[in-house]
Amino acid sequence: MLTIKAIALFLAATVAPSAPSYQAGQVWEYRTRPADEGSLLKIQKIETDPELAKYGPIYHISVVGVHLFGQQATVAIAHLPVSRSVLDESVTRLVSSNAEFPAVEESVAGWREAKGGVFTIPVDEIVMHVDDIAAQSRVMTSEGVPPS
Repeated sequence: MLTIKAIALFLAATVAPSAPSYQAGQVWEYRTRPADEGSLLKIQKIETDPELAKYGPIYHISVVGVHLFGQQATVAIAHLPVSRSVLDESVTRLVSSNAEFPAVEESVAGWREAKGGVFTIPVDEIVMHVDDIAAQSRVMTSEGVPPS
């Protein structure tokens, strides 16, 4: 005879979504900014770093198909180190894709050497910040002075 507790546990186990198992090489759709619809991310490398243990595994991702600073052509962001919570909050569907992603070995090595950090905000917000930096850089380059 099933108890109420056993039935509740059974229902919780069958209704609760399971967390994705992330692996290097996977390509995912993610919640994009409206301008970046169709953009994809790829998990390039997964590692742990004792100095950044509070983030758990670090997922080195690349993002393709983003529009930076109003450009017509899409570009790639070669390397973004993110936490699992970023992927959990951002990815929507694992896809099969032949999209070309940049290599990240040199970027990851530079990140390690610089003792870089880990993003903890959703991918669309990271892209927005990269876009802001690209826009400021363009203004500085074209005018020779930083924006006020």
